[in-house]
Amino acid sequence: MSNKLTLYNGPTSPFGRKVKIVSIVQKIDLEEKIINVYEADFLDKSNPLRKIPTLLINNLSIIDSDNICLYLDSISSKKSLFPKDRYWQIMSMTSLANGLMEAVLERFMEIARPDQEQSKKFIDKLETRVLRTIKWLENNWKNYNEEYLTMDQIAIACALDYTSFRFTNEWKNDYSNLNKWFNIFLKNDFMESTLPKI
Repeated sequence: MSNKLTLYNGPTSPFGRKVKIVSIVQKIDLEEKIINVYEADFLDKSNPLRKIPTLLINNLSIIDSDNICLYLDSISSKKSLFPKDRYWQIMSMTSLANGLMEAVLERFMEIARPDQEQSKKFIDKLETRVLRTIKWLENNWKNYNEEYLTMDQIAIACALDYTSFRFTNEWKNDYSNLNKWFNIFLKNDFMESTLPKI
């Protein structure tokens, strides 16, 4: 009997988008269910953190987007998104992209609070972290290889797109190398088909 894969995801989650892209690229069929995580009491049984994405495989639950991406990659017959000769470099860059997503998400959640409850110091700290990270990527990340798709490319593209979506796209004016690659990468079908559902 084949395993049933169910992905619990959010409408705009960049972490969930990473997973969706990996499933598309690696030709893994899964059922995606878009949920409101704040109302998803049922998810506690599988993931007590109640975070998305969460992947259910029959009675097994896999949490954390990186773990899910690694799992999908491992069961695919396609070329791995985690080549062994660059595994740790790719994972480190993917973690950097995750941190960028988290900073943008935390900022968005903070500014959504009532004005009197917001911390300007915290918002400034997050904005500095976001812009510092993008500047670092411009100066240090050079994996623009169009011939071999890897996980760090997917994660960084999702993080940059999420930054433009939830914060600012002014970074495009300052970081030409990154922006040039990003604009080309956005044209991939898997990027266009996984745009946030708003």
